[in-house]
Amino acid sequence: MTRIVWLAALAACAGSATTAPGSGTGGGKADGDGGDATLAFHGDFTETTTGTLVAGTTVRVTYDLSRLQTCRAESDGIAVWGVTGFARFDDGTTVSFALSQPDGVDVTPIDGEVELPASATHVSLWFQATNEWGCNAYDSDYGANYTFALASSGAQAVLEFASDPSAAPTQSAALHAGDEVVVHYEPDRLAQCYALSNEMPAWGITLYWQLDGGAVNSTSASRVDGDVLVAADPTIPVTGGSDLALWFEATSVYGCDAYDSAYGANYHFQIQ
Repeated sequence: MTRIVWLAALAACAGSATTAPGSGTGGGKADGDGGDATLAFHGDFTETTTGTLVAGTTVRVTYDLSRLQTCRAESDGIAVWGVTGFARFDDGTTVSFALSQPDGVDVTPIDGEVELPASATHVSLWFQATNEWGCNAYDSDYGANYTFALASSGAQAVLEFASDPSAAPTQSAALHAGDEVVVHYEPDRLAQCYALSNEMPAWGITLYWQLDGGAVNSTSASRVDGDVLVAADPTIPVTGGSDLALWFEATSVYGCDAYDSAYGANYHFQIQ
């Protein structure tokens, strides 16, 4: 059955395909190891999964451009259209990736790659065709989007810091000595140092952690994805002790410096 939303409009209507994730198709049977998975969207409107979709790894997305015929256009004999993929995760974070590129006078498909956050349990995908004249068309399973479950990253717990700076962090499971813990920190939570340079993020978030008041360790809690700053979901080892303390620092290339440290007390998590 053809499951495509055909929209040809002179004005942008991107909201049409960004409904909340639905059940989708679930994509085929996983039959490989995590970290080398492929989601293939075929021209007959079926989808297959090769390998295992594992949080914290990268998935390749292949897309048959014949699924989206609307919005194909030429200017002076040269194709002026393209297809973009979108992926959204549990927390609402959305990333985009190209699935086509100009090739002489034509357009050819290219594979997309999507980094799956270590804290995510599902990923929803949809696709958009556009052209130079403002046309938009979507392949989004009638707005439900194509949703796939993700296997666990192997970390025993996820510590999540939401965008709202007044919200307390959440903890998905108990911490034990020897665990590896994922820290998911939304950059918008500490946006005082938001800055751009040449329309690219010129700021970042650093995570600091300490076990039982010992040595201070640090790693990046953010990464640049396209032209936005997103959570990097670092994994940190809990080697022992009874208390894990976390705090965060935002900096920019322009000298800005700001902290999220529970007003200097730091965020503390019990190790069992």
